[in-house]
Parts: sequence; C-alpha cells; structure tokens
Amino acid sequence: MKKNKLLSLISALIGVLLAVGVMTLFSACGPKEDGTWMHCHTAQMGAFACGVIIALLFLIASFSKGKVVRICLNGAAFVASAAAFAVPGIIVSMCMMQDMRCYSVMQPFVRIMSVVSAVLALCGLILAVRER
Repeated sequence: MKKNKLLSLISALIGVLLAVGVMTLFSACGPKEDGTWMHCHTAQMGAFACGVIIALLFLIASFSKGKVVRICLNGAAFVASAAAFAVPGIIVSMCMMQDMRCYSVMQPFVRIMSVVSAVLALCGLILAVRER
C-alpha cells in the first residue's frame, strides 16, 4: 500500500511538471506579430490539460483505498498519458517549419514526460493488481 501511494504521488508530480513545464520553460511558439496564435499554441494548451488530468488522476489514486478504484485510475492515467503523447503533432497540427520552438523544445518535452507518466501508470496498475 505504501509503495502504491508513493508511486502515485511521484506520478502526480510528473503530471504537474508536464503541465507547468509546457506553460513555462518548454512552451510552444509565441504569438505572431498581429497578436494571433499559431497552431502549436493549441497543442500547448492540450498538453497542459493532459498534464493537469494526469496529475489529478494520480493524486486521487494516491489517496484511494479501493483496489478496483486504483486500477481504474491508473488505467485512465495511462490513457491520458497516451493522449498527451499524441497531442503535439498527431492530434493537433504544429507549425509548418520543423525548426520552430514547438518542434525543437515543446514536442520532445511532452513526449518524454508522457512516456515516463505512462510507464509509472503501468507500474501502478501492476502494483494494484498484485495487491491482496
């Protein structure tokens, strides 16, 4: 039980880092000169939403006492991590030029953090299933 709670709290921290990182250090391209945003801004906001959802799912799982509830929450966190992986570039189109900030900074950060989150979700799922 303690392993599962600690793993869920660490995983929630990964979700928070994804959400905060994509809005600060690892953000997408800034606004255009006319004040409008590029497509990658939508990808940034989608990755932010996925990070918040991942953090909330893991946080709820860390305080949950029911085995079935933790299994469902870890499964949902895995799906949210897969969605976060797909947001920049697959679900939401990015800028036209491959050398833009969204391709070189934001997309790799989102992909790395979502893979880490997915692996932690699978570990939490395995721990919850093996629990008596």
